[in-house]
Amino acid sequence: MKRINKWIAVLMTALFLIPVCGAQAEGTEAFAIDDTAVMRGMDRSWYQGYMPDVSRNRWNLMIPVRSESAAGAITAELAVNDTKKSPFKPQVMTVQANEETKGLWGVRFALSVFPDQKNADYPCTIRLTGKDKDGNPLSTEIPYIVKFRGAKESIEKAAIAVTEVQSELHVGEEGVIRVTLANPCSATIIENLELKMNDAAGHILPRKGETLKIGTLPIGESVTVEYPVTVLEKANVAPHVLKMDLNWTALDQDATYTVNNTVSISQEIRLEQGGIRMASSVVAGDSATLTLPLMNMGKADVVNVLATVSMPGITDRQSVLVGTIQPGETKQAQLILSPAKDTVGDFSGTITVECTDQDGNPASFELPVNLKVEKPVKTETDKADSGKNEKKEQTSPLTLALAGACGLLLILLILQGAILRRKIHRLEEDKL
Repeated sequence: MKRINKWIAVLMTALFLIPVCGAQAEGTEAFAIDDTAVMRGMDRSWYQGYMPDVSRNRWNLMIPVRSESAAGAITAELAVNDTKKSPFKPQVMTVQANEETKGLWGVRFALSVFPDQKNADYPCTIRLTGKDKDGNPLSTEIPYIVKFRGAKESIEKAAIAVTEVQSELHVGEEGVIRVTLANPCSATIIENLELKMNDAAGHILPRKGETLKIGTLPIGESVTVEYPVTVLEKANVAPHVLKMDLNWTALDQDATYTVNNTVSISQEIRLEQGGIRMASSVVAGDSATLTLPLMNMGKADVVNVLATVSMPGITDRQSVLVGTIQPGETKQAQLILSPAKDTVGDFSGTITVECTDQDGNPASFELPVNLKVEKPVKTETDKADSGKNEKKEQTSPLTLALAGACGLLLILLILQGAILRRKIHRLEEDKL
């Protein structure tokens, strides 16, 4: 009994009321708490810090209710949101109140509580109903928190859960770190919640003060907050371990929680090109070498660097893999253009450079490429050889014809000589 008398039970009013049902004008409440009124049984107004009390296992609360439209008696009901965790014994938790002064009703609760209550917070709802002078129903629901304090034990240990940390931080830029916090407690409200962050490397600094004030985190709810930061120019492009300090009040006791989380710092790809190096013209049938210096001006590796040239009429697509370029390093992308012997004229195309950072984020740029392909220049020797070939091509049929005729004449002469020799031989035989 003595322990019960030491309890302090506090009933807190939420800032927002549920919209009224009934014959009320749109946007107004049928009932509201008058936080400046002091009624019988109250030592001060709600605004001045009025608190309910517990005496002889009974919880006593006085609510000044103001209404401009209600007429006659009104009814008030106290409902614990989670009946399984109710601090009250089974009983009727509905009372009626009469108008004590014009427009003001005094709602008095005197409810029995269990004698072994522990420190806890109990979300409740006050339902106020009545009628206006024409008999139309009026109603308002007001969320409250019933708080029990002063016991040696609490119903549970207050805790905070960091469920998610997200960020997109870049070197030398401002950013935010999004942190999702959850209250996993079943009967403990987190109040005066604050968040601090600290980067051991000193590269990530708070932008709007070291402490971010979050406020109240109700039972079973979560909240996502943004912690503004500035990333210094000297920051390393690598994961950074952030120390997160959470401070809050729960069951009128101060509490802290520290957790480490890793965030990444990246930098936009800073791949610079040193200008295309290539002859402006080439002789048909020869080759021209295109060279493009690529410089990594950032603080992180640029990977999968690929250079591709496209020049219709000479090559549809030709690529070379440059690979990884480290910070401060320069590499050359070289491609060879080889126009055919019968290709002549002015040709235009592009060279495209594609790459990614270590996180797979892509980047690319494109440059124009121009090349003039000229006819080969003939020398005096080439001209002489060409003339001989042309003359040879012109006389070759006649030469072949004459050669054939001479060959035939020679055969006839040989045959004729053989015949004459045979005749001479016969004549000699006849003389003998």
